[in-house]
Amino acid sequence: MLKIEFEGTDGAGKTTALKYFIEQARAKGLSVAETREVGNPNVPSCVKMREFVLDPKNNLRGETMEFIFSAMRYENDLWLQNLKNGPNRPDFVVSDRGWLSHLSYTDHNVSVEFTEALYNGVMEKSTLLPDVVIYFKVDTQTALQRRVKRGEGMMDAIEMKGIGYQELVRGSFEKYIKSSEGKFKVFTVDANQDIDSVRRQMDVILNSLSPSQSAAASL
Repeated sequence: MLKIEFEGTDGAGKTTALKYFIEQARAKGLSVAETREVGNPNVPSCVKMREFVLDPKNNLRGETMEFIFSAMRYENDLWLQNLKNGPNRPDFVVSDRGWLSHLSYTDHNVSVEFTEALYNGVMEKSTLLPDVVIYFKVDTQTALQRRVKRGEGMMDAIEMKGIGYQELVRGSFEKYIKSSEGKFKVFTVDANQDIDSVRRQMDVILNSLSPSQSAAASL
């Protein structure tokens, strides 16, 4: 069972690519469990916590938000452990966001020091890291144009922080990818390309993650 996390800033196109990746994996006969972090739709408490923490009306300070995000990670981790040990263990668990999003967004939602203390100091030791990260590298202007084109409705508490915040987060993603070398495998997708090019990149990545590798890289 491979834990695969799709990562990138808002508007990178990761969610669209994730749907395609899962569709192609299932077409190859692989079993896939789909989730997201934060707000795992398979865990009702995570869905409720996500709605609460991202509602701008609640006006939560950054530290409070991160403790709630961490609580969701713990509940999500229990779900993963149950999948791992259950009778219907999938080949892939594919997640929209994950570990690197926690680190990269917290750097600028609170501080680098807070990220180090909470996530690297506590969460890394008590929750499962990904086996594979697929990072969608996109420039901020391209990401913004995509967000405008898809006509997003009311923004959540993180999205309201604006373009400058997303640019800072992008820098943290790349910092943590470099510092995570050896912890998990990272594929970088050129997400500035059109959808057909991104799909071709997804095909190459999927073909490299064979069922034999999935069995060897058990959680």
